[in-house]
Amino acid sequence: MSVVDHSTEPERTLRERFGLERFRPGQRDVIEHVLLHRDVLCVMPTGGGKSLCYQLPALLLDGLTLVVSPLIALMKDQVDALTSRGVRATLLNSTLDPSEQRLRLMEIEAGKYDLVYVAPERFRSGRFVEAMARIKPALLAVDEAHCISEWGHDFRPDYARLGQARRSLGMPPCIALTATATDLVRRDIADQLDLREPAQFVTGFDRPNLTYRVIQARREPDKLAALASALERNPGSAIIYASSRKRCEDIGRFLQTELHRPTVVYHAGLGRDDRSEAQERFMSDDAEVVVATNAFGMGVDKPDIRLVVHYNMPGTLEAYYQEAGRAGRDSEPADCVLLYAPGDRYLQEFFIENEYPPPDVVYRVYDYLRGIDADPIELTQAEIREAIHIDQAEGAVGTALKLLEGAGALERFRPRENMAIIRINAEADEPGLVDRLGTQAHVQRIVLTGLEGLVNRRFGEPVYFHPDDLAEALGLDRPALGRALKAITRELPVDYVPPFRGNAVRILDRGKRSRDLTIDFATLHQRKGQEYDKLDRMIKYSEAKSCRRSYILNYFGDHETTQCGRCDNCEGRNEAKPGPGQDLEIDTLAGREVLLKVLSGVARIKGRFGKTVVAQMLTGSSAEKMDRWNLTQLSTFGILGDFKQAEVVRILDALAAASLVEYQDVDRFRPVVTLTPLGRDYLRDRGEGGPSLNLPDDLASKVRLGGLQRLPRTGASRSSQDAPVEPTGDWGDEPIEESERPESFETTSDDALRQRLRELRTGWARESGLSPAYIFSNETLDAMLRERPVTPQALAAIKGIGPAKLERYGASLLATIAGAGGAHGSNPKPQRPDLGREIDPPTASTHPWPNNSRESSHSQTTSTHVPIEEWTWRLVERGFTLNEAAAIRGLEPAAIIQHLTLAARNDRPILLESLVDPDRADHWRAWIRDRGNAALPPDDALETLALWPLVLIVLGKTR
Repeated sequence: MSVVDHSTEPERTLRERFGLERFRPGQRDVIEHVLLHRDVLCVMPTGGGKSLCYQLPALLLDGLTLVVSPLIALMKDQVDALTSRGVRATLLNSTLDPSEQRLRLMEIEAGKYDLVYVAPERFRSGRFVEAMARIKPALLAVDEAHCISEWGHDFRPDYARLGQARRSLGMPPCIALTATATDLVRRDIADQLDLREPAQFVTGFDRPNLTYRVIQARREPDKLAALASALERNPGSAIIYASSRKRCEDIGRFLQTELHRPTVVYHAGLGRDDRSEAQERFMSDDAEVVVATNAFGMGVDKPDIRLVVHYNMPGTLEAYYQEAGRAGRDSEPADCVLLYAPGDRYLQEFFIENEYPPPDVVYRVYDYLRGIDADPIELTQAEIREAIHIDQAEGAVGTALKLLEGAGALERFRPRENMAIIRINAEADEPGLVDRLGTQAHVQRIVLTGLEGLVNRRFGEPVYFHPDDLAEALGLDRPALGRALKAITRELPVDYVPPFRGNAVRILDRGKRSRDLTIDFATLHQRKGQEYDKLDRMIKYSEAKSCRRSYILNYFGDHETTQCGRCDNCEGRNEAKPGPGQDLEIDTLAGREVLLKVLSGVARIKGRFGKTVVAQMLTGSSAEKMDRWNLTQLSTFGILGDFKQAEVVRILDALAAASLVEYQDVDRFRPVVTLTPLGRDYLRDRGEGGPSLNLPDDLASKVRLGGLQRLPRTGASRSSQDAPVEPTGDWGDEPIEESERPESFETTSDDALRQRLRELRTGWARESGLSPAYIFSNETLDAMLRERPVTPQALAAIKGIGPAKLERYGASLLATIAGAGGAHGSNPKPQRPDLGREIDPPTASTHPWPNNSRESSHSQTTSTHVPIEEWTWRLVERGFTLNEAAAIRGLEPAAIIQHLTLAARNDRPILLESLVDPDRADHWRAWIRDRGNAALPPDDALETLALWPLVLIVLGKTR
C-alpha cells in the first residue's frame, strides 16, 4: 500500500483533477480521515460538496472505490462529470444489457477503474458480491445514507442489506454521506453499516444563499398564480415538485401554454427513455423548468438552479430541506418556495395510512394470493385491491406485499421495462439440465442452452433479458420461444416471468395460514406515529411566524442560529394572498352579523359537507352540486354574496382556530364542518361579545364592515386618495437619458466574445450530456474575458481550467479568444431594451405625465397627482401587453388587471384587443352577445378567470 502525503496531495489533486482552488468548509477534514482508512459519517448540506469527499480519495488510495448510489440518473451524471476530468470511473446498473454488464464486471476485476457506481440492488447478485470480495475495495462509499435508516424520510429496503454486504466484502473502510439526518438517524446509520468508531462530521445544515418563503394558496388558481409569480421573479433553471403524476402533467401544460416557459415533466409513470430525455434536456438548459414528483433530483447536481417550488407540502421537513437544497449549489442566491394549503395535510395523511396498512389488509392480501392457483401470480396492485375490496389505495397493497415478503410468506419478482426474468434453481455443481430433456425436444434444448448462457452460472438468482433478443439470437420466432419456455418451466426447476408491469409473486408455502406469519405490527405502529410527528413538524414550519431558516436548523440540532433576515417572516411580509393576519376582535354589529351567517350555514348543513362546499353555499355558487344536494333551498344559500369563496373558507378556518367550529374526519380524509358547543352558544346568544379571529387585515376590515364596500363607477377610487405614487420598474414611463443608461445596456467586443464562449460551452455540454456549469463556471468565463489568454500556459493559469479541460477544450478556446481580438471595439450607441414600442412623452392633448425634477420646468400638467391605476392604463393604451406593463411597473399581472378594472370603472376606454389576442377577443364578444353580461367565462383557464370581471366591464361599455 502506497503512502499518501496528506499535507500536499489532496490540494494538488483538487487543483489538477477537479479544477478547484480550495476546499469547501469541512471537506479537507473528512478527506484526511478517509485517507487514514477510518470509518466516516459525513453530514453536509446539499451543495456542500459531499461527492468530493470520496471522489478525491479514490484517486489517492490504492484499489477500487465502490460507490453505492440510489438513482441511476445520479450515477450517469457523476460518471460523465468524472470522465470529462480524466478520472477512470464507470457504473454498473440495469441500463446495461446482460452482455455489457458481464464485460463491465470483467473490466472492473481487471483494475481498469478507480471508481465504480452501483445501485444497492446490485448486492442481490451473488456473482457481483463474490467479484467484489475478490477485489477487496479500498473504500466503500454509501451516498444518501439516510435511506438505510427506517427512522429516515426515504427508507429503502435494499439499503438495509448494505451492512451485511459490507461484511461480505471483508469490512472495507466506509464513508456514509447524507445531507439530512437527525441525531437518531445518524446513530441508526452507524449501527446499520457497522461503522467502527466512526469519525463524525456534521458541517452544518445552513445554506445562507437560500431564501425560504411559504405562500398560502388554498385553491388551484391561487397556486398557479403564485407559481407564475415565483417563476417571473426568478429567471433561470427551476424545479417544481408536485405530489402526483397527473398534477405534474397539468402544471407542465400550464407552464408551456400559459407562461411559454420551456418545460419538461419527470415522474415514475414515464418510460425510462422519456425520463432520461427529460433530465438531459433540463441538465443541458434546453428546458428551463422541470416539473417532477420526488422521483427526480436525488443527487442530480445542476449547480445553477435558481428556484425550487413545492407545489404541494411534503410529508417531512427532511424531505423538504433535501429537495429545496437542490437550489443554489453554485452559492449564488436562490429561492425556495412552498405553496401551502392546509388541505395538503390530508394528502400526506393519506400517504402515511397507505404506507402502514392495518393487519387486516395485510392478511387479506395474503389469503387472496394464497388461494390463486398460479405460479407465479401475475397481478397488478390495482387488481389485487379491487379483488379484496379495501378502502386504501394501491400503495397499501404494495406495502402489504413488502411485509409479506419480509415475513417469508412470498417472493416478489420485479420485472423491468420490456424485460423478462429467468431463474435456474439448481446448484452450480449439478449436471447440465439439458440432459434431463428428451432427445426429441429440439427447440426446448436450444432454448435451455441459450438460457444457461444468459445465466452464466448465476444459479438461484433472477436474470433479466429481452425475449425478442433471445429469440432472434436462437433463430426462433417469439411464439416458439414462449412454448418452449412454458414446457421447460413445467419439467425443470426453472422460473420464468414474462415482461409484466405489475409485481409477479410466488407463494412460498400455501399451507401456511395468516395467523402463522410473524410480522411486527407493534413496531410498524410506532413508525407510523413517528411519521405523523414529522408531518406535524412540517405543518408547524409551514404556519410558522418565526424565522424559517432558524426553524429548519433547530430541527436538525443546530440551535446556535440567528434570524436570517431574508425569509418571508424575517422580511416582515408573506406573499400569501390573502396574507397572514393577527387576532382582531370582531367588535362591530355588521361583523357579528357576518359571523352569525357563517355559523348558521354550518348549522344548516348538519355535518354533511366540508368547508369548501359550505363556502360555496354561503356565497351562492352556481356549481351543479348546489342543486344536486338541494343546498339552494337553504335559507343561508347566497347569504354572503359579497364575499369570495376563498374568503369564507378563511373565515371558517379562523372560526375553527377560535373553537367555534371544528373539522371532523367522518369520511376518510374528507373532514366535515360542524359547530362546537361554543359555536352553538354564540349562535344562540346572537353574537354577544365579538370573538377575536386571526384574519388578514383586509379581510378582517371587510368582515367588520359587513361585506364588500362597493366603489362608485365614476370619480376617484380609494387608491387615488392615497399619497401620490410614482411609476416603478427598471424603466420609467419616459425615455432614458443617455447619461442614465445602465452599463449593462452597452454593447462591446466583450459581449460578442462572451456570447461566443457561452455558445461553445453550451455545445460541449450538450455533447457530454452535462450542465454547462460543469464545463466552465461563469467565474471562469469572466476570467477568460478579463485575461484574454493567448498561450496554453496562460489559459491553464485561469481558475477552473485543469489539465483535462485544457487538453479537451484549450485549442478551441484560444482560437476563439484570438479571433475576438485583444482590444475592445468601439461602442455602438446604446439601445433601450426592446419591448416592441417606445412610450413617447405626452403632449398637451394627452393625459398628463407626473412632474419630476428633470422636466419640472417643461411640464404642461396642471395636476400634481395621478392615480396609480392611471399609469397602468396609459401603458396599455399605448399598446403594451399586460405582461409588458407588469414588467415595466414591477408588479404582478393580477395587480395590473386590478388597476385596469379601476380605470374602466372611472370611464377610461380599454380595447378588448389590448387584453387578449384578436381571435379570443372576437370569441368572447360573441359569447357575451349570446349570453348577456351574466355569462360565465367560456373556459376555466387561469387567465380567463382573472380577466373575466374586467372583460364584462369593458364589453358593457362598448356594446
